[in-house]
Amino acid sequence: MGTSNLLGVFIALSVSIFVMYIAKIENKIIQKIVYWLPAILLTFLIPGLLSFLFNLSLENIVLHDWSKTYIYPITIFCIMSSMSLAQLKIVGLKPLLLFFIGSFTIAIVPAILVMPYFSGSEQMIDLYKGIIPIVGSWIGGSSSMLVLKEYVSVREDLFLSVLLLDNMIQNIVMILLFQIIRRTDYFNRKFNIGQSHEFKKNDSKIDTGSKNQSLSVLISIAVTASVILLNFSFITNVVLLSILGLFIGNSLKFWSFGINLKIGSVGIIVIMSILGLKLKFNDFGLPWILILFMINWMIINLVVIAYFNYKLKISMAWGPIAMMANIGGISTSPALASAYNEKLMPHSVVLAILSMATGTFWGFLTIFLIELQL
Repeated sequence: MGTSNLLGVFIALSVSIFVMYIAKIENKIIQKIVYWLPAILLTFLIPGLLSFLFNLSLENIVLHDWSKTYIYPITIFCIMSSMSLAQLKIVGLKPLLLFFIGSFTIAIVPAILVMPYFSGSEQMIDLYKGIIPIVGSWIGGSSSMLVLKEYVSVREDLFLSVLLLDNMIQNIVMILLFQIIRRTDYFNRKFNIGQSHEFKKNDSKIDTGSKNQSLSVLISIAVTASVILLNFSFITNVVLLSILGLFIGNSLKFWSFGINLKIGSVGIIVIMSILGLKLKFNDFGLPWILILFMINWMIINLVVIAYFNYKLKISMAWGPIAMMANIGGISTSPALASAYNEKLMPHSVVLAILSMATGTFWGFLTIFLIELQL
């Protein structure tokens, strides 16, 4: 293992342990800091800050492949196996509707804005191609982004610029959503939204009756290892392990929902610390019109989600969760959910998987609508 790989492993593990430690410290100053910068978010930001301060290049180390191959699968299985069918009812019709409204908005807003922004010159019209992979990134993740990039033949230099801006905007929005979801109770009171039976922070514990934690953990490891050995694609692994986790967790009477939720929570923190190694604070260059376009695009998305969250009269936590399930994905969505209520992590994973499954098709809709105008 090279020096960069060892350094990346050391930083990711050290930051994960440090953040989990300070999150438990009963100190008013530290608790205030953690309130505004949640532990999971700190886990994401600190590695990027260290890379920036010490001029490290850790975005291409093998640890990222290990994370995708091993840490993601066990985390996904544990999170999904901690979801009881009773809790699955939390993701009801209205939250699903809000999620699809978010996806629909991300897909059609570029078609509405493209002519005011990109009409007037062939050079500007050519920039619209850079928008298409972003639809895939915001809804479906990196796999959808790459499929759509190839479909519309985005120039490599433009694609690099898009990646930089996409990363920056997602990070800014993630910070904003963390702050919003932590004030869910305040917004619910302000907009007179009651805590219905489907969304309470004081629900009974997940585990009831006699549970076997050790056997639950061993089965989780065995099932995950078996799926990994089959050498499926990342998306296939995520979907398959999600289905297996839900089925096994609800089929075995001795299954410990609690221990698997804890493992999943730790896995999320580790994944976030590894993702943070890719953060770049000092590398940015884009056409100004594309910057303005994407900022306006994201603002419209946020406003639409907030409006329908209010009109549907569901807990104001669902807006950030639905938004992050679209633009964040399989790791950041449950991380955001856990900042308010850990019991919502499995349900945010369901929405994130739904996002991954539909992102490419939403991108095709965007292409169709834009090309009607060009």
